[in-house]
Amino acid sequence: MKVKIISVFAMTLFTLLIFGCAGTVNVSVKPDTSFTPKSTITVVSSGYDPLGVQGKIEHLLMSRGFEVVSEAVASDKVKYQDKIKNDARGQSEAEASLQRVKEVRSTYILRFGYSYRADIPHGNVFRSFTASVVDLNTGKVVVSADFSQGDFGSKSVSSVLEEFVNKLTGSVTSER
Repeated sequence: MKVKIISVFAMTLFTLLIFGCAGTVNVSVKPDTSFTPKSTITVVSSGYDPLGVQGKIEHLLMSRGFEVVSEAVASDKVKYQDKIKNDARGQSEAEASLQRVKEVRSTYILRFGYSYRADIPHGNVFRSFTASVVDLNTGKVVVSADFSQGDFGSKSVSSVLEEFVNKLTGSVTSER
């Protein structure tokens, strides 16, 4: 009886380990996307980036020939906007406002976010990672990616990012 319980426990643990490690990066690219290595892209974190993922993605994209524009060169711009409204009686009313906007000097922006946990033999690992590439001319999402792994998953941050960038660059037009 003890042997049967131990073998069931061992089989369950083995199954959890196998399925926990099976995380894969899913990347979807909009079919009519003309995203190429010639295109300029800015990488931006959706929040706090304690693992330095932004720099890692920038490096991987640059090493594959992409024109990466640093977020640091995005410029703050003050925009003056005025509106004149005419009502039905022919009277007009003026309205003016000042806004601060961030101007990014690239064609695409890659936004990403993640959650992570410590894994004793592997260092930090992602629990989840999501990314999207937006065409700044149209505002449309042209690439979407996600990854998740369970508590027993041990796929390293660098291997997830490598897989993401490989799938991203492999799925775009490779005009140079």
